Amino acid sequence: MDKIICIGKNYADHAAELGDVHPEKPVLFIKPPSVLVSAHATDEHLNLTLPAHSSQIHHEVELVFRIDRDGYRMSTEEAERAIGAVTVGLDMTLRDLQSEAKKKGSPWTTGKVFRDAAVIGPWIRISDLPNYLAEPFTLAVNDKIVQRAAGNQMSHSPAECLAYASQFFPVCAGDIIFTGTPVGVGPVNHGDKGVLLFGSVRYSVTWSKPS
Repeated sequence: MDKIICIGKNYADHAAELGDVHPEKPVLFIKPPSVLVSAHATDEHLNLTLPAHSSQIHHEVELVFRIDRDGYRMSTEEAERAIGAVTVGLDMTLRDLQSEAKKKGSPWTTGKVFRDAAVIGPWIRISDLPNYLAEPFTLAVNDKIVQRAAGNQMSHSPAECLAYASQFFPVCAGDIIFTGTPVGVGPVNHGDKGVLLFGSVRYSVTWSKPS
């Protein structure tokens, strides 16, 4: 893997809950592989560390796709063929740092890149789940569902997002792309437990303070 590509504001209801304008084109940012945590099996449990330098740490559940082919300046059709697998994940966000950066017109890096900032579950081959965009995905925190959506509610499809990103930089086999979060983002605290569901994928996380 070379990079984690992330798409912002790809669900109109999420842009509205943040008080942001819904963008006409995908909003791009990148996370490094060093912040990625992976569940490799169904029902696996992950322990995630909450950073000490933020007071507003938010969950953002998203569909995540694995890219199986190199590409640059791909068409949407080429991007569709390059997507090999799907799972559900978390794009963790330090909302206070992100909001501060937005006000200054600065990049979001400090609000998006930190230990355990990207979380993914076991992969499902696209060929094994052809209707993946109609399949609901959910995040429950402390046994309450806080986010629920399906990929067909995205403003820009995964292939459109990948094709758009590839107009600016090459994508590499093994890269992954987070495709945006729906409405319902909110804070997590020490001891909170999250459960993520999508198709046959189910895994859980617990957030804890640094030891």
